[in-house]
Amino acid sequence: MMIKILTTTGILCLMAVLFLPLYANFTGGDAFSVIHTSWYKPLLYTGFGLVCISPILSTIFSLRTVTSGEPAVGLIRHIQQTGTYINEQPQLLIEVMVTRHGQEPYPASFKAIIPQTAMPQFQPGSVIPLLVSAKHPSQVGLDRNGQVSQHDMQSLLNEQMIRQGVDPETIEIARHGEQLYAKVLDVVHLGNTHNGKLSLQFTLSLTRPNGETRTIHTQKDIFESNLSQLQQGHIIRVMYSDQYPDDVALMLSTGEQDLQRAFGGTDATTKRG
Repeated sequence: MMIKILTTTGILCLMAVLFLPLYANFTGGDAFSVIHTSWYKPLLYTGFGLVCISPILSTIFSLRTVTSGEPAVGLIRHIQQTGTYINEQPQLLIEVMVTRHGQEPYPASFKAIIPQTAMPQFQPGSVIPLLVSAKHPSQVGLDRNGQVSQHDMQSLLNEQMIRQGVDPETIEIARHGEQLYAKVLDVVHLGNTHNGKLSLQFTLSLTRPNGETRTIHTQKDIFESNLSQLQQGHIIRVMYSDQYPDDVALMLSTGEQDLQRAFGGTDATTKRG
């Protein structure tokens, strides 16, 4: 807004410098007397200065970004180049769906200089760490210094998974349990859930480090993309806790579409035409 005001003021100054002598001449006055007044040159220089400095200020302000704040995760919805380059690196306008602790995902956008070598990481559908201004949640910035820890990312993912129907008990096992390998003895498809997942009944056989073998029957809702990992006879990674001896958390490879659903929904990644 300030840049627009400065640019508009500069244009008005230049218009005054141009039209006042013409107006004086049109009304029978002396145009040169207007040009030689004490205010004419300062007005001219001010107009040129404001018009010329506005693009420079616009570039400077566009490089400012949020450097501290609340950790968040951004699902990239759309990107485009602004035409600005710093040290031959392009500036991108990045539109994201922001996920914060205790908040519903919401859209935001920011500008950032992205090295050419990092461009593959900044594509629609990619998940990136963000910082959100504490005073102005709509102002977000890219976390370049690792302020958003892996713990923050996992905590946000856990929160979204709970919202999508994963029970807190499973999250607790995943956080504090021990990693084991389990063999899938049996899989029964119970149907689809309301959020588009598959509901499956599993029989798993797992062996503890002390040699103890346990057979566990558990029901899980999974993404359809994970189904190929859970066929009868497959060996999978699980998290097991003595606190919940009859349950496990499945440690499955998380695909890009799964992350999209967790951090903003598949529709959020649709590029605008």
